[in-house]
Amino acid sequence: MTIKKALFILFVSAMLTGSLFAQYDGYYDNNQGGGQGGYQDPYGQQGGGQGGYQDPYAQPPAQQNYQDPYAQQGGQQQYGYGVQLSSIPQNAQNFIKQHFPNIKVTFIERDWEDIEVYLENGTQIDFFPNGDWKEVKCYGNMPATILPANVMNTIKRTYPNAAIVKIEKQFTIFEIKLNNMMELYVDNNGQLLGQKWDD
Repeated sequence: MTIKKALFILFVSAMLTGSLFAQYDGYYDNNQGGGQGGYQDPYGQQGGGQGGYQDPYAQPPAQQNYQDPYAQQGGQQQYGYGVQLSSIPQNAQNFIKQHFPNIKVTFIERDWEDIEVYLENGTQIDFFPNGDWKEVKCYGNMPATILPANVMNTIKRTYPNAAIVKIEKQFTIFEIKLNNMMELYVDNNGQLLGQKWDD
């Protein structure tokens, strides 16, 4: 092969290669920036800087349906530890004000089953979710106003020197624990249904 023929072959090869790159660049340019080519990059920028790909599992905060039951609602924490007195049912608030008017509420815990209220004198009051009271523990002076008068009369008549430390209400029956370790069961009419030694 002569030198001229070799140079001619190299020249033709270079021309063909350059032509192919030029066609590729034109094809690529035609599909960017609003070109009408058939190819579209699915990950390219579209619609004013927003990528075409969207995560199907992404959920904007404004559309989230999940609500944390322990989150703050209406400016007050409704459930959990340390809730506000104003957030519990009104009848529960009234019970505290009526029977413990001068005792400060120090802590309230609320969940789906009950509401526990702790007072500064060590008293614990448990309420049902609707605000009705179900149990009172008091190691000081249990207010006599919590129980009906005929129930209190039965307790005083049975154990005149004992003090009440716990009252649990079960429908129309009261379970009363005394500081002498006795438990009495008295109905709403004041009838003593039974008693036992609390072991």
